[in-house]
Amino acid sequence: MMICGNLPTVLSIEYYPFWLVICNAWAAPLFIVISGMMVVFTTQTKGHRLKYFLARGTLLIIVGLLIEVFMLGGYPFMFFQILYLIGASLPIAYLFAYLNTLSRWFTVTIFFLSHPLLQEILKHANHIIHRFIVDGWFPIFPWLGFSLLGVNLAYLRWKPNSHKVMWKNFAFSGIGILAFGSFIWWLTSHYYGWPSVGYVISAIGVILVLFPIVDYKPSLILYKPLQALGESSLFMYILHLSLIYYIVAPTWSEVNLETFLLIYIAISSFMVLVAHGLRVLKGV
Repeated sequence: MMICGNLPTVLSIEYYPFWLVICNAWAAPLFIVISGMMVVFTTQTKGHRLKYFLARGTLLIIVGLLIEVFMLGGYPFMFFQILYLIGASLPIAYLFAYLNTLSRWFTVTIFFLSHPLLQEILKHANHIIHRFIVDGWFPIFPWLGFSLLGVNLAYLRWKPNSHKVMWKNFAFSGIGILAFGSFIWWLTSHYYGWPSVGYVISAIGVILVLFPIVDYKPSLILYKPLQALGESSLFMYILHLSLIYYIVAPTWSEVNLETFLLIYIAISSFMVLVAHGLRVLKGV
């Protein structure tokens, strides 16, 4: 999905299909939610502590800075891209995980609901502050809320009998939240800046629907390439951007849908091959 999200930044498509719009819309929240879930998972399984997440977060911010300067042609923190957000969120998510359940859910709710209010309050603030907190590509509000939501979902996902709970509650709740959020998104699309309240609600609905679907048949062969990619997620992120900006962008500018799909399949296939190669090198 991240390939679909970033390819259109360098390729103009004659016809922009609805499925591509959807992939662009949901890639980022899924990526950020999973990063929050992995904080809980690695804390429980590998014993990582705050020092680890501070170091990991710093590394992500440095990599994001290099990408912004050398790939995007900007200056540091010009766009406040996703690696900055995830890098900052890792130690915060670790500390957040120690709150009690009620406090965690209350914090996530406030995080999402306060975004439109902060947009109004800070509309005349310093440009850098405005971009860092509520504007830019991935500002703190509301995107950090998705990382904190991932922490909450991790506690639900990895507790005893969670599969049954996920199927009985998450899927149906997610469908309702997605429908409600989509309606609000359509209704308020002209009144709020991106990301809107409706988008955030519908993204939460999509996430709640997808996890039970994956859990229903986690051993499907379809998920094997995704698992391999996830084991080297930072390298894969850098690799896909390198392919897009250093190979695709200089070669094509405007393509039809068929060419776009071929480029997408070629990049995806190459990344899966590289991911499996890395697994072999790691001895996994």
